[in-house]
This record gives sequence, structure tokens and C-alpha cells, in this order.
Amino acid sequence: MATITFDAEELIGKLDAIRSSQLPYAGRRAMFQLATRLRKEAWPAYARRTFTSGNPVPFTTGGPGIRNGGLNAIADGLTVRIDLNRDAPGGQDPARYLGPNEKGGGQIYPTRFSRALKARGTMTGAYAYVWPVTKNEKAFAGEINRWGNVKPSFYSTVLERLSGKTTEGGKGTKYQGYRFFSVPDGRSSRGKPEHLKPGIYRVKAGGSPTMLFAYLKRMPSVSGHWSFDDFARDESRALLKEILPRTLEEALR
Repeated sequence: MATITFDAEELIGKLDAIRSSQLPYAGRRAMFQLATRLRKEAWPAYARRTFTSGNPVPFTTGGPGIRNGGLNAIADGLTVRIDLNRDAPGGQDPARYLGPNEKGGGQIYPTRFSRALKARGTMTGAYAYVWPVTKNEKAFAGEINRWGNVKPSFYSTVLERLSGKTTEGGKGTKYQGYRFFSVPDGRSSRGKPEHLKPGIYRVKAGGSPTMLFAYLKRMPSVSGHWSFDDFARDESRALLKEILPRTLEEALR
């Protein structure tokens, strides 16, 4: 992101000589408080009111009670560095999947699930992305979390069933007797009949296949509707107008 600077007198008014002399000390204290409040208050509130097309998960919003996730905000002297590059072991940081929604828009970031399918050769050719058909409530019964997303455990189950690493349908599980297959399947001719639309299916002996995920020919794109720079500038300005006068007065005591 771009570097954003603020003038103290622009924020809180003209400073006399005494207050100016205390500004470096007060400013450092203000930056520490700013970083904390951006991380714990400003970003969680902004994320919830901005990303209204879904229900942002704690890893996206962060905030009190969330050990990991949300905004990185670190104070260093009179500088605060903020970003969304949170460490996400085995996953993807918010900066990657929120980036396409920034002003300008662009192609969405491919999920781990779609990357795994391509890496295993299950999804090939022009089918570059998979999309959960979550409107099929029966197919996803018990597999949607409270944020309206498919549970990570279900993605793992689907990958295992497609790879053949488990017994067919998962003996002793709720998917016992089910077969999972891909149309088309780049590894073999599995996934027939070809009259089915491209995607991942689940079928029980004697039943009809149920689509779980559809394959898209092109990576979907999204329009941009937010700006990280705008968030940083506007929220920091509002908070500093409150924080800096207080730290200056405290420095004079």
C-alpha cells in the first residue's frame, strides 16, 4: 500500500512551543495506541460493514478474542505499518482473497480446493475453477458452517474420495455407500456418463448423481468496491484526532 502521512497541526490544530516539544514523545505513544485500535476496533468494524455479500469469518475480521487473523498493525516510533498478510498455515491470507475486491476489481484468487484438483489432474483443460453449489441443501446437509461456507473437512472428504485413498463411500461414515467422481476426470475415463455437466458428483448405488461442485470454464471476476488505502487513511485520521490530543496532554503532566 502507499505511504500515508499526517500533519499534527492539521489534525488537532495549532501547537504552542511547549506542546511542539512534547510531540515526538506523545506521537510515539499515539502510534502505539493507533495500531492497537486499528487492529482491534477499526478493521473488524470496517470488514463487517464492507463485505456484506457474505458473512466474514473471524480470520478475515480479527478483533478481540481472535488470536490470529484480521489486520496486522505494528507501531515503530512515529510510524504504523498495517497490512492483511496474516500468517495462514495451510491456507491463504486475507490480502490474497480480498485483493480482487479492491477498487478496479479483477479475477478472484483460486481456492486451495481448486488448486488441489488441478494439481492432482482431476480438473484439467479449460475448467480452471470450482464453485460450490450450496443451494443444494440436501447435498450439503451438515457441511456448511455458521458463516455460510463449506466446511474445510468436507473439502478434504471430497479430495479423499476422488483420490481413492479411502474405501468407497467411507465405511462407517455418513457417506458409506456413496461414490464420488469428477466430470471430466483428467486421470482416466472415470466420471461417465459424459452427458452430466462438468463438476464433482456424489452418487449412491441405484440412485441419481448429485452435483456437489460445478466447474467453470473461466476464472470468475469481481468488481472492486473497497480500498485498503482509503481504510488506512480515513480510519487513522479519525482515531488520531481522538488519540493525539490525549497523549499530548498526558505528556505535559
